[in-house]
Amino acid sequence: MGVLVCGLIAGGISLSAPAQAQTATYEIYEGETCPVGYTPLLPVDAFWTFLARCDELPYSGVFRIADGSSIDGPWNNCQQHANDTRELSYILCKPNYQLFDIDGTTFAVVRGGDQCLEGFEHVDFATASAYSDEICTHVGYWGIARIGGGGSIDGPGYGCGIRATDSRELGDAICVEIE
Repeated sequence: MGVLVCGLIAGGISLSAPAQAQTATYEIYEGETCPVGYTPLLPVDAFWTFLARCDELPYSGVFRIADGSSIDGPWNNCQQHANDTRELSYILCKPNYQLFDIDGTTFAVVRGGDQCLEGFEHVDFATASAYSDEICTHVGYWGIARIGGGGSIDGPGYGCGIRATDSRELGDAICVEIE
């Protein structure tokens, strides 16, 4: 099975992306780090997002994106800069979480860290156990996610196991909305 690639040659540099490339949903935050549940916009995401919509960014800003890169506002035609070591005032972040509902309760799987979104807390062991079949499908096939009390829940690849305690550092979290 092949991948169809579309490309654009700009100043002798090929800027290719898969044909299904889309613009990214993003938010602008102050500082150099994204809040819990968000991750910096990748350079390729920034390119495709602002290719035809450069004017959506504040005019004179310079914004941090992933991999130590930055992107200028419309004042400089949304040019990107790799390895930008300047301290910048703003960062472009995209959501890195998924909300899901079980029996009228909103849960979230937060990728890339073991903290919960604002307004959420780690799901407790009893609730995770009661809904383990539903929750585990959101963890990721080979994922392991943090739950309350220092526990964890496995994705389907590991058989949806659940532990009351797990001292490992984990990359994701399962959270429930605070009522």
